Amino acid sequence: MAAPRVFISSTCYDLAEERDGLAEFCASFGFDTTLSERGDVFYHPDLHTHLSCVRETSNCQLFILIIGGRFGGKYRVDPSKSITNAEYAAAIQNGSPTFAFVKQEVLNDHNVWQRNKDLPFAKDIQYPSIDKQEHAEDIFKFIDTVRLAPVNNGMFGFRLGRDIHDLLR
Repeated sequence: MAAPRVFISSTCYDLAEERDGLAEFCASFGFDTTLSERGDVFYHPDLHTHLSCVRETSNCQLFILIIGGRFGGKYRVDPSKSITNAEYAAAIQNGSPTFAFVKQEVLNDHNVWQRNKDLPFAKDIQYPSIDKQEHAEDIFKFIDTVRLAPVNNGMFGFRLGRDIHDLLR
């Protein structure tokens, strides 16, 4: 019997440590992991890498989403989304069990955004956890997409990678 595959989705540059630790954690339970930067995705030569990543979600039995302060690469098919948004949407469409984790400081800033988003000065608020302020609203709306989904919408805040491990364990 093949080992279950876990797709780990997040931006790579700011969450590399969390991704690496999570891959080791999953391996300790006998799971195979799929991380784009490790070459675990089959990059079909006729497809853009984004499409390969999105397609790869269907080969996994579990999807772990980590949201931090970066928007990530714009998805080629729909530039209003990031590749992480597209991977998440594909996993949900595939019916994959999904666990979502959000850096606690991003979750705190999301709460500030929620309370102020309809006020005239909302666009002037600077969110310390967000890498590029022009993406703050996109990141916060993505958090809302995940937490307000009708099913499979568990979301947890974390400060350290081990917080994710403890919650999954």
